[in-house]
Parts: sequence; C-alpha cells; structure tokens
Amino acid sequence: MAHILDLIRADHDFIRNILEELAGNPDTRDIRRLTLHRELLGHLHAEEVTLYARLRGAMPEEIGQSIREHGEIRDLLARLDVIPLGDVAWMLTLTELRDRIGAHFAAEEDGIFPRAEHHLSRSELFELSEGFESEKQKMAEFPVV
Repeated sequence: MAHILDLIRADHDFIRNILEELAGNPDTRDIRRLTLHRELLGHLHAEEVTLYARLRGAMPEEIGQSIREHGEIRDLLARLDVIPLGDVAWMLTLTELRDRIGAHFAAEEDGIFPRAEHHLSRSELFELSEGFESEKQKMAEFPVV
C-alpha cells in the first residue's frame, strides 16, 4: 500500500478529473455530481481524522486553515446540490468550487505535504494510509442525496 500522501495525491487527481468532466460534459453531470459528492466528502473526512489529526500539534495554523477550507468546500458542494443542473447558477457555482478545490489542493501539496514528511516518519505515513482508506470507505456507505 502507498503512504497516505500518495493516496491523497491520487484522490486529488481523481477529484480534479471529476470536476473537469462535470464542467465539460453536460450529458454525464447527473451521475458525476453524485460521484463528486461521495468522493469529495469521503476524502475531506478521511484527511481530517487521519493526517490532520496527527499534524494538528505540529502545524496548528496550517491545519486550522485547511479545516476552514474544507468547511468552505462542503458549503459550496451543498449549494451545488440544490441548484438544478441546467441552471446558469450551477455552472457558476461549479467554477467557484473548482477554483476553491484547486487552491486548497495546491496548498496541501506544496505546503502541508513537505512539512508532513518532515514531522512524520515513513512508517507513520504508511500507518496513516490504512486509516485513511478505512475512513473513506465508511463515508462511502452513507447514501448520497
């Protein structure tokens, strides 16, 4: 199994791809919206209870900022869920969500991850992987509405 930072990077790429498809392919928006909802919420939750929980003491400001960004992303996703797919406001909200997620992922990959590698041993990074995957799986069991 890969270590947690590799798993998170793979999630980031997958979520970016879903967002691109949502923006560019109206024919699959209904099902891709559900996929985004499931994958993104699972990712955010798993990250918070594994990596962020472990780094909170070493990087309180950065982790606090990332948790606030997760809240903003959740709010945008909830807003997207109540707007009809064909509405112009849906695309505007999707664009805002993509921008917010892109900035958040970049901040993690360029700022938090290098510091995580400094604060955590390789064995800790691998240990966190199992919890990350388990938490994502738990979240996937909840129905998407």
